[in-house]
Amino acid sequence: MTTADIQATGNLLQFYHSDLTYIRNFQRYKQGQISADDFVKKSAGTFYQFLIEYRVTRNFQAGKSASILQLTTEWINGSTPNDVDGFANLLNKKKLTHDMTMTSLGSKILFLNNPWTILPMDNLARKALGQKNNLYSTYLTNLDIFKKSNNHTIKNNLEIIDPFLMTIESEFKKEIRDIKTIRQNRFVDKLLWTLGQVKQKK
Repeated sequence: MTTADIQATGNLLQFYHSDLTYIRNFQRYKQGQISADDFVKKSAGTFYQFLIEYRVTRNFQAGKSASILQLTTEWINGSTPNDVDGFANLLNKKKLTHDMTMTSLGSKILFLNNPWTILPMDNLARKALGQKNNLYSTYLTNLDIFKKSNNHTIKNNLEIIDPFLMTIESEFKKEIRDIKTIRQNRFVDKLLWTLGQVKQKK
């Protein structure tokens, strides 16, 4: 394992339970098990807390969590629920934000709905992939290339910490399908973040 591998696996183990909690609770919200009012409360595992932990709230106007959740719900129930670029454009048009670069924020929010396909995109991840533009469609292409090129590394690193991951996942397996794909995606996300940091320091 390289230093980057060790750091990425450490970050995965630290935040994996929290990530799965947010994913599970969003699925519960979609199924009507959690009300919209409860989901934007200031408590652990809620949509509101997710926006804070993923550093999304600071880019939105104060008190807009409920509005963001409503927009998200309408979007994922539409015809293109995985279109991050389109969702980012919608957020811009609604003028709920403080800046005009919403692709990263849109990817973080839609990640909750489809963690099997969507990985959050930020500047460090784009830097790790050598991506210049801010389009999520480009990011998906680059991600696919990265996964294929680093398949052996990803597989080996996850095998090393498999017992720990299985312990964490045991709480969620009954409610979250195909958890192994999420496991891989979360590791790739942490690895890109780590590699992006390395490139930023050079």
